[in-house]
Amino acid sequence: MLDHGIGESLMRVRLWGVRGSLASPMTSAQLRDKAKALLAEAAPADLANEKAIERYLDRTPHSWTYGGNTSCVEVSFDDQVFVLDAGTGLRSLGASLMADGRGAGAGLNLFFTHFHWDHICGFPYFGPIYLPKRAIGVWSGRSDAAALLANQMGGAHFPVKWDTLPSVITCRQLKEDQVETVAGAQVRILSMVHPDKAYGYRITQGGRSVCYLTDTEVSKNPFRLAESYSKFVAGADVVIVDAMYGFLEYHDKVNYGHSTIFNFIDFFKDTDIGELVIFHHDPMASDAAVSQLRNDANRYKTVIAPNATWSLSAAFEGQEWDFEKPKRKAGGAKAPAAKAKKSTATGRNAAKR
Repeated sequence: MLDHGIGESLMRVRLWGVRGSLASPMTSAQLRDKAKALLAEAAPADLANEKAIERYLDRTPHSWTYGGNTSCVEVSFDDQVFVLDAGTGLRSLGASLMADGRGAGAGLNLFFTHFHWDHICGFPYFGPIYLPKRAIGVWSGRSDAAALLANQMGGAHFPVKWDTLPSVITCRQLKEDQVETVAGAQVRILSMVHPDKAYGYRITQGGRSVCYLTDTEVSKNPFRLAESYSKFVAGADVVIVDAMYGFLEYHDKVNYGHSTIFNFIDFFKDTDIGELVIFHHDPMASDAAVSQLRNDANRYKTVIAPNATWSLSAAFEGQEWDFEKPKRKAGGAKAPAAKAKKSTATGRNAAKR
């Protein structure tokens, strides 16, 4: 087994890209605004020495960002790496895999929700695809994944062509209502509401599960979809959902293929999950706007789902969960999922964001 920092954990989930539609790197003006806020709020004691500065940066909401890369989620276990979507966050994931040895040594499978540009544009920049004879699995709910990925590298779009890649890439189609075993994990897909079709994922390994439901427009027909979505995620440790818009914003963007977090709170208010994660942030939304959406969602949860035991967060690059093997209650039932350990790799003190 490769040593890549998971230690005794059974499964690690890490977010490498959390934006929707278009990558949105921080601008100089946004950085300047954060710097002004940092300086304006700092007391002399906060700047007294290096340790004081670090403590100040740990507690202030102005020293971090949710990130601007598009969708990419890593799910790692044993010597396997699963990748959900290949947005611009995939480039950094690839660099990390190449640096820690997993790029060449770990089992590697990519799972695509769909093939819109923001979910595939990181693929040509993924280091492992350039390793000779490197085996890579590509999975989706479609039969034409190879043609779609080749297209973005064809013609005048990219200098390296799909058919010249030295790696060995095998594309396979997943079927709805059927569990597929991939590298020892169980993979299921869910048909979702999105232009050109998209599929959600549930990945289960060793009693731990992560669900990934982006892109989907549940807000258009919520009552028709609530039961199927709730059943799909029941018992999952982390549920990552397309919550691109606030409640009022959505009504100006009907048929865009995206949702609000408030519908998912309605869906899962009585569902046993560990954490619900706001994902696929609007590229036009500032960090403050995403935080406001998260705060509004938590207030809504308090009213609509006061007995819900799951937590709610807004996705940020570097956010991660480490899951140990689930403990068993007397009689063999699985005990509630242990609280995941969250990374502070991107921005500190995430719980206060």
